[in-house]
Amino acid sequence: MSFLYHSKVVLISLLAIVLLTSCTKEDESSLMENSLVNVKLVGTQTQLSKFNLEILDVQLRVLEDETDPNAWLSLNAINTGIHDLTDYTDNQVLTLVDFEQVPSEFVYTIKLVLGDHNTLVKNGMEYLINIETEYDNASVNILEKQLVENKLYDFTIELNIDESVRFSSQNEVKLDPKMNTLMRLYNLF
Repeated sequence: MSFLYHSKVVLISLLAIVLLTSCTKEDESSLMENSLVNVKLVGTQTQLSKFNLEILDVQLRVLEDETDPNAWLSLNAINTGIHDLTDYTDNQVLTLVDFEQVPSEFVYTIKLVLGDHNTLVKNGMEYLINIETEYDNASVNILEKQLVENKLYDFTIELNIDESVRFSSQNEVKLDPKMNTLMRLYNLF
């Protein structure tokens, strides 16, 4: 009886070790096929008193056909909501995505998804900002970058506030986003 009991204990122990080891290898292999992404937003110096943008999400386009439902990958932005970009200039940045794990794929563009509650203040007057219809409540910038596994990609989106805002003759404000994206690459291992 003692031999049978010890045999079962040894067999169960070996099975547990095999299962735990295989899970660890799967976790390591999934990490090896991914990259980490940070996204920060900064505005440029402006004469405006406030420039409030409602940020809903940050997305990467990973398929060539942007109309494909799977073309856009959400980065699960951590600082959504309304932010005054005049507070984020020079060395002050708004962190939108912090160490998000993404598949190591080719990335065509990066997109800020904006809400409808965008305003600015100029000479003490507050104006509602209308986003140009062709932008469909998003600001897109071309990346065209192959993400490599085991790397950290730190993207800083710089929005040129003065060049992005147009006042119409009826004193309506239109947003035509002018931005560029700076990228820093760090090795994880």
